[in-house]
Amino acid sequence: MKRERLLYVDELLGRMVVAGNYHPVGRLEEFHCEQRGDYFHIVEFVIGPAGLMDRLNVSVKALFGKSRGGKVASWDQLDISDREHPRLTCSADDLVDLEI
Repeated sequence: MKRERLLYVDELLGRMVVAGNYHPVGRLEEFHCEQRGDYFHIVEFVIGPAGLMDRLNVSVKALFGKSRGGKVASWDQLDISDREHPRLTCSADDLVDLEI
């Protein structure tokens, strides 16, 4: 039987994500989930200021006249085994750009 890992997302929000070379990529600000049965599974992590605006459902461009960028990592592009120090399993260049 496959063992599911339970995760409390508030343990990760605001944590700095680093690349494999330990350079900071941005803060983990949002999660995109899918419900599967009784559980929710994280399918994407949103990193950077655009993730915070996504979570708060705010358009920075509407408020300040400019957009803020961010990155989207699929569930398998982020190692969260150390919840204090999330780390990319790929290059930051492999992440999808997000503009809010």
